[in-house]
Amino acid sequence: NKGKSDPKRQLKVLLLDLYVAWLDDPNLCIGVNRNSNAYKVDTRYNALHISRKIVSLIDVLVEANYLDYIHGSHDRVNNGRFSRTSRIRPSLKLQDKFSELSLSPLDIDHNYLQETVILTDYETDEQGNYTKSSGKKKRKFIEYEDTDCTNDIRRDLEAYNQLLRDTYVDIATLEEPFVVRTKKDGTTQRIKIDQSKKFVRRIFSRADWNCNGRFYGGFWQQVGSEYRKNIFINDSPTVEVDYKGLHAAILSAKKDVVCDGDRYDLGTIVCPRLDKQQQRKAVKLLVLAAINAKGRSSAFGAFRYNQPDGSIEKTLTNDELRLLLDTFLQRHPYLEDGICSDQGIRLMNVDSRITNYIIKEFVRLRKPILSVHDSYIVDTRDVELLRDCMREASLDVVGVDLAAEQELPSYQDVMATRYPDRDYRLKVLDHYLINPAKNKTTGYKLRYQQYQSYKEGSE
Repeated sequence: NKGKSDPKRQLKVLLLDLYVAWLDDPNLCIGVNRNSNAYKVDTRYNALHISRKIVSLIDVLVEANYLDYIHGSHDRVNNGRFSRTSRIRPSLKLQDKFSELSLSPLDIDHNYLQETVILTDYETDEQGNYTKSSGKKKRKFIEYEDTDCTNDIRRDLEAYNQLLRDTYVDIATLEEPFVVRTKKDGTTQRIKIDQSKKFVRRIFSRADWNCNGRFYGGFWQQVGSEYRKNIFINDSPTVEVDYKGLHAAILSAKKDVVCDGDRYDLGTIVCPRLDKQQQRKAVKLLVLAAINAKGRSSAFGAFRYNQPDGSIEKTLTNDELRLLLDTFLQRHPYLEDGICSDQGIRLMNVDSRITNYIIKEFVRLRKPILSVHDSYIVDTRDVELLRDCMREASLDVVGVDLAAEQELPSYQDVMATRYPDRDYRLKVLDHYLINPAKNKTTGYKLRYQQYQSYKEGSE
C-alpha cells in the first residue's frame, strides 16, 4: 500500500461521508463510481488521495452487512440517458453504530484540502456544473504548474472560505433546511441548505486562465432569487445588489460609450405579440444569450431553452428574435462587434476579477458577503460599503464606474429619511426588519440556536 492512499485513511473518509448523509436523511444514498479510471491519486484535484481501493472497501463493508448496496447500470441504447450509478447507504447495523456518536456535522471539514483553483476544458452553467459541448474530447480537470498568480488566487480563496466558515448563512423562511428545484429536463433536485454548503472555488474554462474564472459554490447560487431574498447572514436580513447589464456595460466601456438610459428599452413595440414589459425582458435575455453565443442560431436556441415552458417568450420565432436583435443593434451599433462572437466566456473573466476585488475588501474588513457572479448579498447595514466597493472595483478593472441597482434603498437611506416621509420610512423598515423577523420559521430559529450553542462550546 502506498502511503498516500492508505486504506485506513480512505475508510475514515468513507465512514464520515456516510455519517453526514445519515444525519441528513437515513434513507439518503451516496453515489459510487466503480470505474477504476475515476480514481487518480497523484493529482491536485484529489488531495485526500482516494484511490480505486475505495471500491474494495465498499465491497468488504457490504459483505459484512454494514452497507445497503444497489448495483449501477449502463444504458448503451439511449446514449447513457438511463444509466444509474451504484449507490450505498448505512445498513441498520451501521446506523446502530452511528447512533452512539455525538459528533456534529459542524465538527467535520467537508472540504478538507480541496483544490479551489480549477482549470478545465469544460464550460460551466450558472451553478458551476461542468457542461461538455460537442467537439474534441474534453478534460474535466487539467493539471497545471502553480505560478505567483495561481498562488495569489488560492490564498484569496482560502481567506474568503475561512470567513464563510465563521459566518452563519441560512434561509430564514425554511422550516426544513432544503429547497427542491426543478431542473431543465423536468427532474427535481434537492438542494441542502446548511453550513457545509458554503465552500467556494474559482473555475477557469477552455484550458485558458483568461476564460471564465468565476466564483462557484455556495447554496445561494442554486436556490433562485425568490429564496435569496430571505437569506439571513449571522441572523440579520440581507439585500442583493447587482451591476446593471454588466456584460453589455463592459462592451460599451471598451468603445468609450456610456449608456445612461435603459439599454433594453427599444422605444416602441416591434414584436406585436409582446407588451412593453415583456419585450424589454425578452430583449435583455436575448442580448445576454447573443453575447455568449458564437452565432445567431445558437443565440436564438439558447434564448428559448432558458424560457419557462408555456411562456410566450419560448414561442418566439427566429424571425421575431432577429427583429428584436436587429432593432437593438440599430440603437446600439457600438455593441455589434460583441454580439454573437463568443465574447461571454472572456467577459466572465472580467466580471470574476471585479468580484475578486470586492470580496477581498470585504474579507479585509471581516464582513461577510455572498456572490452570485455579478450580484452580491450583504447585511442590510453594509449596502453603502458594497456600492462603494463595486464602484472602486469597476474603475480598477474596467476603468469605468459601472451602474449598480437594487430593489430597495439601503438601510442607511431609510434611517436618514426625514420625518415628512415617515410612512414610507416605516414601510421600508417593515421590509428590512419587521417582516423578516416575523417570517423566521421555528426550524430556522432552532438551527441558528444549535449553531450558536456549538460555537460557544467550541471556543
